[in-house]
Amino acid sequence: MIMINTYSSLTVKFVQLFMATLLGFTLYLSSAIIAEAASLALSPSTGVYTSNSTFTVRVVVNTSGQSVNASEGSLSFNPSELSVVSVNRTGSIFSLWVAEPSFSNSAGTISFSGGLPSGYSGMVGTIMNVTFRAKGSGAAKVNFNSGSVLANDGRGTNILTSMNGGTYTIQAKSLAPQPEIIEYVAPANTPAAPKITSPTHPDSSKWYSSNVAELSWSLPSGVTAVRTLLNENPTSVPTKVYDNPIESISINELDEGVSYFHLQLKNSDGWGRVTHYRLGVDTANPSSIQVSTVEGSDLANPIQTLKVDVVDETSNVLRFMVKLDSDEPYEFIDVTGSSTIEMPSLEPGYHSVIIEAFDQAGNSIVGTYSFTILAFDKPIFTDYPTEINEEVIPVIKGITRPNSDVEVTITKVGGEPTAYSVTSDADGQFIFIPEGTFSNGVYELVAQASDAFGAKSEFSDTVRIAVQQPGYLRVGSLIVSVLSVLIPLLVLLFILIIGGWYMFVYARRFRKRVRVESAEALQILNSEFAYLKRTLSEQEAIIQSTRKTKKLTKAEAEMIEVMNTALQASRQKVEKEIEDVADLARKENNK
Repeated sequence: MIMINTYSSLTVKFVQLFMATLLGFTLYLSSAIIAEAASLALSPSTGVYTSNSTFTVRVVVNTSGQSVNASEGSLSFNPSELSVVSVNRTGSIFSLWVAEPSFSNSAGTISFSGGLPSGYSGMVGTIMNVTFRAKGSGAAKVNFNSGSVLANDGRGTNILTSMNGGTYTIQAKSLAPQPEIIEYVAPANTPAAPKITSPTHPDSSKWYSSNVAELSWSLPSGVTAVRTLLNENPTSVPTKVYDNPIESISINELDEGVSYFHLQLKNSDGWGRVTHYRLGVDTANPSSIQVSTVEGSDLANPIQTLKVDVVDETSNVLRFMVKLDSDEPYEFIDVTGSSTIEMPSLEPGYHSVIIEAFDQAGNSIVGTYSFTILAFDKPIFTDYPTEINEEVIPVIKGITRPNSDVEVTITKVGGEPTAYSVTSDADGQFIFIPEGTFSNGVYELVAQASDAFGAKSEFSDTVRIAVQQPGYLRVGSLIVSVLSVLIPLLVLLFILIIGGWYMFVYARRFRKRVRVESAEALQILNSEFAYLKRTLSEQEAIIQSTRKTKKLTKAEAEMIEVMNTALQASRQKVEKEIEDVADLARKENNK
């Protein structure tokens, strides 16, 4: 009995343990299923579109209430059925993009990879928008090739469970037969087809941005009624009758696109011929513009072709204003309808272009695009002398892109540069030999290559070549230079010594002569003044002898006295000056 009870209790415990384990496993599976419930899809997934029309599809993520922070994927389509006009992330739940959404119409692929660090918790969120252009006819499919949706759980768990593409029916443009118009045969003498003029839409073959049309016409004599009609049929017969004939009409709120105004005049003989006036109206700007380089572009090619995809639902876009970098804008007319614009040859580096696209009504939209023209590797001088003399013509070798034109520029320091052109061979080797020898000095060489497409390389590193005379010539030149300075200095010194000695001897002799001449001058001075005094005394005696009293008058006596005094003073002054000169000569001689 005890054994039976023990067995029963063990059985109950085992059953309880089994049920608990099963419940836990079930809950785990449920949570796993709930946690992995995200899907990628296209919205709308179906649709019917006309060939050559455009439509937009959203790539969306259904999170089933889970928080997600990243998603990536790729889609494929048949390029013969669809082409991508643009991809954009306007309204996207993601703000951080590993790579911008991209597409390839040649490969028929679209890819994206974005995220939101804080996570997205909504049910259905837009990842990006894709605008397709329908081509041909049939069922065009867009499928997911790969994808992932990462949970915002700190581990980056991929919770993607399904990917749903789309199927879009493309119909050929319907060429609905126009209703058969029975040509109205106007009775004789009925009015001719009136000529319509318009200040708002003057050329019926063009498009205009105004949806208000002012039309007028002339009424010939005898017109008794006018009838009009506005519709989209180019050959309709007017139905609205004006018994009181009108000469003009104002049409407000014209529909976008092309409509036709029909006009007919009536006289007493009946209704005349009908005039059909086309009214092209496009009031809206183009809806989108995307500028890119054409697929397969080589960014090392300096001549790039830009693809400009513009969506305009009404009139065509054929005119563009293009502003490249800081250049003045220029007009480009797309006469071929290819929506491609070829840029002029560009230097390597960063370039930006602003393109304003105009539809046929003059409405516009602006797009921008930036790209970088790549420069291939700079040429390298592999063999060159660093020092030569004037008698040597250097041979300089280098390497660059094969079959390229290489411009080598030589500049003598302090002089003007000179450019030479050579061509590299199939291995990229080039050899440069100057036309003649270099004169003494330092020369700098730099090279730049241009390939067959006109793409340019960066400038090479600058190399320097020193041109000077050989060693023995430099020593000889130095000696000659030194002697050419030293010898004139020695000759000049010798002349200065001889001249100084001569001046010294001459000065001694001059001083000696000065002393002798001073003594002679003093002697002559005394002799002459003595003679003058004797002559004055003799003249005084002669005057006295002529007087009866043998005496001079008082005036004569005073005059004789004054002359004696003057002679004595003059003698003393001259004698003093001569003595001063003699003293100066003696002092100079004693030095």
